[in-house]
Amino acid sequence: MKSAPVTRDKNTGLATQDGLVAAMMRPAFYPRPADQVIHKETHISHVFLVGDLVYKIKKAVRFSFLDYSTLARRRHFLQEELRLNRRLAPSVYLAVMPISFDENGWRLGGWSEPAEYTLVMRRLPEKQMLRFLLQTKQVTQGMIEQLADHLAEFHAAAEMTKDIPADEYLAALQGEWNDSLADIRPLMTAPGDRQALEAIDSFGSKFLRTNRALLMRRVSEGWIRDVHGDLHAEHICFAPEGIQIFDCIEFSAKLRRCDLASEIAFLLMDMAILGGEALVDAFVERYRERLGDAEMMALLPYFKCYRALVRAKVHALRLSRWGDEAARYFHFARRMTWEPFKPFLMLVCGLTGSGKSTLARPMGERLGMSVINSDVVRKLIAAKPGRHAVRYHEGIYSPAMTEKTYAGMARQAEEQIRKGQGAILDATFARRAHREKIAALALKYRIPLIVVHCSASDATSEKRLHLRAAQGTDVSDGRWEIYVAQKAAYEPLDEVPVSDRLELGTEAPVEQLIAAAETFLHARLAAS
Repeated sequence: MKSAPVTRDKNTGLATQDGLVAAMMRPAFYPRPADQVIHKETHISHVFLVGDLVYKIKKAVRFSFLDYSTLARRRHFLQEELRLNRRLAPSVYLAVMPISFDENGWRLGGWSEPAEYTLVMRRLPEKQMLRFLLQTKQVTQGMIEQLADHLAEFHAAAEMTKDIPADEYLAALQGEWNDSLADIRPLMTAPGDRQALEAIDSFGSKFLRTNRALLMRRVSEGWIRDVHGDLHAEHICFAPEGIQIFDCIEFSAKLRRCDLASEIAFLLMDMAILGGEALVDAFVERYRERLGDAEMMALLPYFKCYRALVRAKVHALRLSRWGDEAARYFHFARRMTWEPFKPFLMLVCGLTGSGKSTLARPMGERLGMSVINSDVVRKLIAAKPGRHAVRYHEGIYSPAMTEKTYAGMARQAEEQIRKGQGAILDATFARRAHREKIAALALKYRIPLIVVHCSASDATSEKRLHLRAAQGTDVSDGRWEIYVAQKAAYEPLDEVPVSDRLELGTEAPVEQLIAAAETFLHARLAAS
């Protein structure tokens, strides 16, 4: 095998890692040369994809959380990476090999004193990675249950770390939380994001304070274990030989040893963001069945929030700016701040064209709650999709169909309450009787009901309705003549206490409306 050209530091005359990277970019460097070498770089490693193999070298770097600055340390942590990752990916991690350097340049193996080391791995199929499978909607419930079984077995056998002093563990959790906030705060530019970060800060600090006894007990009961530590979708492959979970944290036992709830929260958070939220419940149910962690559910919102913040920070630092990917994870973290208040019901009502659906949809995303829309429910019951330009109280909008529609909305809301979530109900709610049915449902389950009444001027509503009709894409069949009839028949919301009702004029920008609704909702839920 022909050796690679030498690159030396101009001051010391020693070989440099830059020279090694250049050498490893050449197909002839490897014992089984490939047509192409693909190079990937992180802040701590260089990775080379060569045919069906992967070669990884660690950068000669030192950070607050790791130290690869010497050859001995790089060799040690490569060997640790090999050992630790064989727990969950035994068919992937093959060997640590020396790389020599002599007068002829860099050589894989060789007879001279090793100048660097590389970890050799088997290359996994990219289209079987969980991230790709989630994004392309290929993951089934059976696959997720298989993954839950696999992780539960690994976690059950993982080394417990009961010897950690509970107060030190709590201090570490608080420190990690504070560090994440400190790292992400300078990246916030929009006022709404800064306000969201303060809400996140308040949520996390309160959680750690009020759950102190639970978290301390988790230490003594052995739920803190030596696990993977970086369990997200990019590190899971549904390989032909079985599930392979790779690239665990090898450089810090402290970071790798965490509460099992934190490890699982990382994966669940990533699944939800990548389009697999509908599979989360199936995973949790199967995992808890296998491991019997009764208190995990109470911990998941906090750990999901923390893990999402970390991922947001990582994506932002990679780009040196706040990008779309960082924003997705940050918005998920903000969503978790609503979890302690659930279940509750939010009723968004008003005349057609009042902007209620324009508010309800993003509120559902912000809160992580189902939005139950009357137009969708009505057309499902009638089995008549598409537009229906009928007169007021006729066709699928007859009084009998309207009763069925509101009854169907109540049933769906009750299903969500039983799941511990609650729902946002988006409908005209012109009649007091329909509102009172939802109020009775909230009373039955002893949960809060918050009403947001949307309104706009006649001129604005008419303009919106004409535009909607021209576009022809909205599920609503509302038109100006329907608006006029609804307005004449609308029964005042006198039965709803002022403290539980927000009167919201919707002619302001959408983000301003969402902020007003969130502020009111948070204050009301906190008070209850």
